[in-house]
Amino acid sequence: MTEHYPSYIVDAFAKKRFSGNSAAVCLIPQVKKDEEYLKIASELNVSETAFPVPIGSSDFAKCSQFSLRWFTPTAEVPLCGHATLATSHVLFNELGNSNQEIRFNTQTGILVVKRDDAGNVELNLPEYDLTSIKFHHTVNPLHGVFSEFKAPHFLFDIVKCVVPTEMTIEACVYAAKPRVLVVVVDPLTTKFELEAVKIDVPKILEIQNNGFLQGIALTLRPKNALIQGFTDSSDEPFDYACRYFAPWLGINEDPATGHAQCAMGPLWSKITGKKELYALQAFPNRGGLFRLRFHDGRVILNGPSVTVLRGEITLDEPTFY
Repeated sequence: MTEHYPSYIVDAFAKKRFSGNSAAVCLIPQVKKDEEYLKIASELNVSETAFPVPIGSSDFAKCSQFSLRWFTPTAEVPLCGHATLATSHVLFNELGNSNQEIRFNTQTGILVVKRDDAGNVELNLPEYDLTSIKFHHTVNPLHGVFSEFKAPHFLFDIVKCVVPTEMTIEACVYAAKPRVLVVVVDPLTTKFELEAVKIDVPKILEIQNNGFLQGIALTLRPKNALIQGFTDSSDEPFDYACRYFAPWLGINEDPATGHAQCAMGPLWSKITGKKELYALQAFPNRGGLFRLRFHDGRVILNGPSVTVLRGEITLDEPTFY
């Protein structure tokens, strides 16, 4: 016997298809085993697959509270902003969910999403605590801005696999909860130079980091956004730009990463004093757009999404293969 469940692929943090970051959303109303979720995520093979399960009702179009889990093709992750955005987009805009607010029960706590007047989804995500990193024989420019710890011996070797030798490293901060390293680079870096960065994945994975890292971000605040190429299609300048790599999770590079903004956004808010930021994740030939504001230790992340694929996933029941 087989069962068929509605499933979607959505480009999140994108105004047009084939940009932003793809996520799959599978509307399976029953809780499955972890290995079943992993098989589905591996089969769909996008950066994240989201599995919302209604709580208190089996109707995805009427329910206002869901459990929500996210899986890469190789592992479960505790938080995924773009797949949450994609899930919310499906519930609001594909199914016509009538609630103004939806709550997701996740490993990271309860996430609340709302839709704005333009039909975009607004995520309420946790703001990650940051610690600056002091490398041996170097000055830490963020000393006194954030607390500080000495870099583990392997960390600079990993950074060298990501940052080109000709690109100046300004500072490094670490978000312990998601295990993300944020590397601030030269503010004169152009969009062309940022997009040209190529990381050495095999060498990175050879370096033992004892579970210290799950992701590494490159980021900068452009000195002159227009001249350096960091403006959108309406010539609005970005407050900061970034790229994000997670080879430890089977994702060499992520095109648009919501949870990474929960580390980078607070960093740039602290440095600039701004409570609202506009950001670009500069994945070559795709890119993701983020509007962030900060309130009571939370990151309010707003972004558009577009549906690319509508269909069904077919599963064998009651056993899974």
